[in-house]
Amino acid sequence: MTLAALLALLLSPAQAQTHPVFLPEQDIAASYTLAIPGRPAAPYTLQYDAADERARITDPVRGLTFLVDLITGHAELIVPALRAVVEAPDVSSLAGQVSSADGARFLPLGPARYAGLPCDKYEVLAPSWSANTCLTPQGVVLHFAGHNSHGAATVTATSLIMTPQPTRDFDAPADYSRIQLPPGALAQILGE
Repeated sequence: MTLAALLALLLSPAQAQTHPVFLPEQDIAASYTLAIPGRPAAPYTLQYDAADERARITDPVRGLTFLVDLITGHAELIVPALRAVVEAPDVSSLAGQVSSADGARFLPLGPARYAGLPCDKYEVLAPSWSANTCLTPQGVVLHFAGHNSHGAATVTATSLIMTPQPTRDFDAPADYSRIQLPPGALAQILGE
């Protein structure tokens, strides 16, 4: 799974019999560890603007940030080393899928705790993927272990703060150059 897949995992809505809350109901700042078989575990941060349904996912190891507008489905990659904003059609199409969750069903498994916080565990079944996840009552993913035809990944929250997020954090730097890539090119550049 890739950084783009991480976005889908962290922001996956539920279209299920139990209808758990599937997106944070309030602004959050969270830290996660992403574990992919055969790779070292990697840290990521997520900021979420609940009112505008915008996410900022940062890979501090690579120095990259995705900005995603879930309402419009628009996504862009911020590359500070190049002072560039890369239009991300691959992630944009993924952001559009977030609102459908591929027809997933959420089956309740009971209570759990991650990052010191309570959450409800679910088995998630979709036509092209399956997972176990743990969601807070406010809709924050604290744990997700899933797989699809591209591989497997586990995402676990290490910290979570529910606090207002600065609006400017969800905007691309105005002085960066804008680059557009064809679909598939971003994954090749990132080595995914």
